[in-house]
Amino acid sequence: METLTASITSKVINHYALLCETIPLYPIENENDYEVAINVLNSLLDLGGADENHPLARLVTALGVFIENYEQHLPN
Repeated sequence: METLTASITSKVINHYALLCETIPLYPIENENDYEVAINVLNSLLDLGGADENHPLARLVTALGVFIENYEQHLPN
């Protein structure tokens, strides 16, 4: 793995920001973000992300963790 230089960090920040505009890769805090996350997760699964060897598999896993954390903190 590469060392995080200032140049690489800048690229990571930009790519992450662009990614988060479409995929909520951050703690889900409200019902709207939750619905977006569920819809995106379903789309990623439809694109092959359910296969652990697919390039989207890690993204599916990460998004699934945020969804699961939100669901665990919902009132019963």
